[in-house]
Amino acid sequence: MLKYFITTSRDAIYLIFRILNSLNQPKKLLMKAHFALIIGLLFGAFASSYGQTTEQPFNRPAEIKGTPRLIHYSREDFLGDPQIWTMCQDAEGILYFGNNDGTLIFDGARWSKITLPNNSSIRSLLYSSDGKVYAGGFNDFGVISKDEFGNYNYESYLNQLRAEERNLENIWDIHEVQNHIIFRSFSRLVAISGNKAFTIPAEGFYYSSVINNQLYLADPEGIKTLNLQTFEFETLILHSQLDNESIAEIIPGPNDSTINILTKQGSSFHYNLVKKSLSHFRDYLERNSSNQLISAIKSSGGNYYIGTLSSQIIVLNEKGDIISTQEDFLELQDNTVLNLFESAEGNIWALLNNGIDCINITSPVSVLFENASVFDVIIRGGKFYAATNQGLFVSEKITNNPFFTSLNFKKIPGLEGQTWSIQIINGKILCSHDDGLYSLDGNNVERINGATGVWKVIAINGKPNHYFVCTYTGIHLMQYSDEAGFEILYRLEGFNESSRDIIQGEKEGVFWVCHGYKGVFRIQFDKNYQKVIAVESFEAKGLPSPFNINVFKYQNQIVFTTNSGIYTFSEEQNIFVPKQGLNEIFGLEKNVRKLLEYENQTWFVHDDEVGYFVEGNSTLNKGLFLELKGTFNRGMECILPINKQNVLIGTTTGLYAYDLSLKQSTNNETLINSIGYRIGDTKTFASLVNESVHIPYDASDFRFEFSAPKLKDQTRVQYSYKLNGLNPSWSDWTTDSYIGFARLYPGHYTFQVKARSMIGETAETASYSFDVLPVWYRTKWAYILLGSIILGAMLMSRKLINRKIDSEKEITRTEEKKKQTVLELELQQMKLEREKERIEQDKKILEEDVIFKSKELANYTMLLVRKRELLTELREDLKELKEVAKNEKSRNMLRNLVRKIGIHLNDEEHIHVFEANFERVHHEFFEELKTHFPDLTSKELRLCALVKMNLTNKEISPILNISLRGVETARYRLRKRLDLEHEENMVEFLEKLAP
Repeated sequence: MLKYFITTSRDAIYLIFRILNSLNQPKKLLMKAHFALIIGLLFGAFASSYGQTTEQPFNRPAEIKGTPRLIHYSREDFLGDPQIWTMCQDAEGILYFGNNDGTLIFDGARWSKITLPNNSSIRSLLYSSDGKVYAGGFNDFGVISKDEFGNYNYESYLNQLRAEERNLENIWDIHEVQNHIIFRSFSRLVAISGNKAFTIPAEGFYYSSVINNQLYLADPEGIKTLNLQTFEFETLILHSQLDNESIAEIIPGPNDSTINILTKQGSSFHYNLVKKSLSHFRDYLERNSSNQLISAIKSSGGNYYIGTLSSQIIVLNEKGDIISTQEDFLELQDNTVLNLFESAEGNIWALLNNGIDCINITSPVSVLFENASVFDVIIRGGKFYAATNQGLFVSEKITNNPFFTSLNFKKIPGLEGQTWSIQIINGKILCSHDDGLYSLDGNNVERINGATGVWKVIAINGKPNHYFVCTYTGIHLMQYSDEAGFEILYRLEGFNESSRDIIQGEKEGVFWVCHGYKGVFRIQFDKNYQKVIAVESFEAKGLPSPFNINVFKYQNQIVFTTNSGIYTFSEEQNIFVPKQGLNEIFGLEKNVRKLLEYENQTWFVHDDEVGYFVEGNSTLNKGLFLELKGTFNRGMECILPINKQNVLIGTTTGLYAYDLSLKQSTNNETLINSIGYRIGDTKTFASLVNESVHIPYDASDFRFEFSAPKLKDQTRVQYSYKLNGLNPSWSDWTTDSYIGFARLYPGHYTFQVKARSMIGETAETASYSFDVLPVWYRTKWAYILLGSIILGAMLMSRKLINRKIDSEKEITRTEEKKKQTVLELELQQMKLEREKERIEQDKKILEEDVIFKSKELANYTMLLVRKRELLTELREDLKELKEVAKNEKSRNMLRNLVRKIGIHLNDEEHIHVFEANFERVHHEFFEELKTHFPDLTSKELRLCALVKMNLTNKEISPILNISLRGVETARYRLRKRLDLEHEENMVEFLEKLAP
């Protein structure tokens, strides 16, 4: 919803205008624009596309300059004293600031601090051509260097001076001139040449400067130069020639033969080095004011920047004319500018009494208007008109000063609230508002009755001076006449939908309307535009969805943009078909919410990113506008190309001017500042300079810190990284300037990181390769040793195995022999056992036979005993018979018989045989008796056996060869020896003992 116009005129008009808008912003990022636009000859004409009378666009390139952003760095950022005295920048883009604590070091992402041994303030810093950063403080001077681990250290050179020369007080300036490093204090100069430091007696020098390799010094007598060959001073200008004013700065003049001398009182003197003449140029401060000129530099662009005590910064052009004053720097953190510095990127750094501010003059973006959501803008009569959510704003008229002048916007009374669009039709400014439609003539606001909730006004091709008023709930017809002006005639019945996105079709009376949620409508009006005669709704017919459809005219063709590509309508097929060329450029994944042609450029809003592409080149140029991502008013995106190099863009945060002609730096580097990890509880850093870095296997909590200090725009620098060996894909862009990994497996890794700024600058990819070592038993040497051990073990094992095989073979042979011998022995044993069994069997048989025979013998002996009894009886009978025998012969015969019987009875052999056989028969019984009664005699044992045989006393008597009375006595004694009770039967007792 953006158009641009200027007042119609047939005469050439040359307009020069400037704009500055200073508004409060969040900490660390303050946007401020000083905008200069030079336009050439313009010719009035009647515009065409919408049928309304418009003003001719700029035909000649406009120049957009300005002090873009102010970036604030305060005590809360660098955590130090905010009074900043000096600064320098090294070859990597690292910035060094001297304050009352020491030196602050800023790598673009993080701050660190280095202190002097005596904890004094740093008043001077210098980055020399030999790559060293020199620092000067109170009674100390030296070098700040970075070690291989990314840590900064300070080395004092004070001990190179003799003891009596070391009372230097503050070192206020450091210069490199004629192969010397010069340190200036109020009491003396210290020079370093050839790594040797020495003093130059020089008291009272309160200022020094180097211009074109010449050292200039100021003391109460005036300005002098120093010959570093002879170390002699030459007076150049007397103090009286400068009206006795104190010198604040000596800087390069408009040419090499002139130096510019600025005094604290605000005077400027030009000294011609060739003519050796001094002339007063002009005064920049009011006489007798409390303000003072403190610092000044000449930028690489030729402008002069002057820092003051209480009025901030004054900017001069090459001629010395003031082009910017205090009003243009109201957003500085402090009015006292102690020093100024131009970085290698061309930015101006203001060192303040209370903080640091970076004036990003190299940025291609400027802020014209902020703190409101901009929906539309036009240029009319040398003024900007901006339609916002808070009302319609107009800038003050552009003046002739093209550089660094404020141009404030003011709200037009009567047009407060939501304003959607602003257009110039028939020479009138029309404002489409939430409350209705308004006409603006100068400061006069007039409501055009008949409609509310107006989106915009469009011309009807083929019906001059008639317009559609597009509202929230339909379309109204409006007519213009010279007499009555603009009049809304009536509401067109038959279509009651929101008509914000509307465009006239190729056929007369046909219009296309896109609704955000209901799809596409094709409306047919009658010939006189009095009513809607047909409404055709398209929720499909080739479209992927009815949601988020926009309609534009591109290359004289109506195109419809959707969430899944761009389409055109085929009248022949009566369906929507893909627009091949545009879909190849934009793809099918994002919605093109804005499409605008300007000469050979096509501007677009691709989902939430703005950019452009050039005819014949499908590359989408979006990098310059990264910071605007996600800030557009959906459906009301605001883009106004001024020319091929300049464009205005309105967002939810304000109105911005972009200069496409500014060249981006190509030598930006991404720095890997430190690589840390932990071994147990100990924090360790890896070397940044060694080509071969080995990190122990037990390292954890890896942290890679990086930055890109050479990027011109340091606001929200983004980084993308990858770690080859872990994840070969680039990460999403992030503003985090570090990345951590909890643990890395042993292996080779290459960490890569790249950076980009919010204005499309890119920094070269930085790489860092390292190895995480395996545990010792997984190292190469361990594997070699292990392999050697294994090989040796294999060889040894082979030898041992062979030896063992031989041994086992021998053992096997021995075993076989043993087995054979054992087998033979076993066989022999088996034979012996069988023989033993046979013998045992025979023995058993013999024993049984012996027992049997013993039993028989016992029985036989018993028979003999009985026979003896019988013989005894017979002898007694024969004795009796002898007594009664009558003759001697009979008595002799009987006597012989008695004698023979007696001889036979006295034969004890049969008794011994009986006893031997008796013991064999009752052997086990005797053993049992001996076990229980070991004191029994052999006769008692025999008596027990005879009793057990249940023999009577009478039968026992002859066996034992005792009388019957003796048997009874023996039995009685035996009962006692056996501990038998009186009533206990001895036979039963002995039967129980029998086995």
